[in-house]
Amino acid sequence: MYKSILLAADGSDNSIRAAKETLNFINEESEVTILNVIDPADSKDDVLHSGASESIINKRKEKLSEIISVYESNDIPYLIHYEHGVPNETVVAFANKGQYQLVVLGNRGLNRLQEMVMGSVSHKVAKRSKIPVMIVK
Repeated sequence: MYKSILLAADGSDNSIRAAKETLNFINEESEVTILNVIDPADSKDDVLHSGASESIINKRKEKLSEIISVYESNDIPYLIHYEHGVPNETVVAFANKGQYQLVVLGNRGLNRLQEMVMGSVSHKVAKRSKIPVMIVK
């Protein structure tokens, strides 16, 4: 069993599947850190459309609510961290500076052309992380 997991999550179906997958190798003694990376472009959009910072935080928590529910219903301790930055770089930096045993994230499902041109966040994290990475489809 893993004791300390970093789950990179944005609230998408892929990240919800990744959260559910972690239940196969953690227990009540494990701790999951949910990392939500806020892309600078999204951050600017939030300020323009949501206004107050409290409203923005509530909106972000709402996006992660299903993931939070996965852990709460299984009595798994968790923490939530919000970081601003480029998603792949931010996940790698956060993972490498922490005491995590594993990074878990969902696969975005880019087509072959998109993946060749841009690369995927999960692929970039897997290449640069100093700890094991699990990519959940």
